[in-house]
Amino acid sequence: MGDTMKEMIEWILWIWSLYWNEGFYQYLLLVSAVYLLIFHRRKSGAKQILVSLAVILFVFFCPFTAAAIRACIGSDVYWRVLWLLPLIPAVAAAAAWFVTSKKSKLLQIFLLLLVTAAIAISGQQMLKDGNFVRTANRQKVPDTAARICNIIQEAAAADGISEIRIASDDDANSYIRVYDASIQMPFGRWGKGALTKASQKLYEEIISETPHYKKLARLALRAECNFLALPQREKDPHAALAKYGYVEIGTSGSYTVYQLKES
Repeated sequence: MGDTMKEMIEWILWIWSLYWNEGFYQYLLLVSAVYLLIFHRRKSGAKQILVSLAVILFVFFCPFTAAAIRACIGSDVYWRVLWLLPLIPAVAAAAAWFVTSKKSKLLQIFLLLLVTAAIAISGQQMLKDGNFVRTANRQKVPDTAARICNIIQEAAAADGISEIRIASDDDANSYIRVYDASIQMPFGRWGKGALTKASQKLYEEIISETPHYKKLARLALRAECNFLALPQREKDPHAALAKYGYVEIGTSGSYTVYQLKES
């Protein structure tokens, strides 16, 4: 029990560290909370922020609530509990009350610029890591995924295919779902929710660094996939896939798109 509790606490702290990464927003939150607690705790707005902050931090760090939440939503997305933190209201309220507490307009302007700079600098890590790129589609998904969908839709329209089922890796799948929800898949993110054992094995083969393409094609047929979007590897898969009816119909970024052609 002791080891399990220790492991859970270490895991929670690890998730906390990953969430903030190299940014400094957690320190802004701490400074803001301390300022509100000391100078404005009697104000209703400050009370609401502080109470919600305390409750959410307790829920996040308590091993028992963490275990219950993880059992419901999974360990991969537990960090989203931190989305509930009143980070923006806390920082905004503390900054506004702090700046307006000064009588000098010149000092207010200086403090406003200082606070703005602190907020901007604290969050640059997210922008530097390449998490945001400019796209040309309304759904704001990577253009590679959008192009895959367009290639498939054009081929399906040309051949009179009304039901599309595609298999690809996690990097493409997540965005394909966002771009075109009508496209079906034999498995979900990370292979979860696979319809059959063949679908699960198909996922494992696709994400393999050295996929066996004949086996992949057989599994794709069993999973009733009429399209594939496969990441390009060193080994040429065309001959192996063509043997089972999958032929190349286009490329998008580092992916090659294949369609099942009925013989």
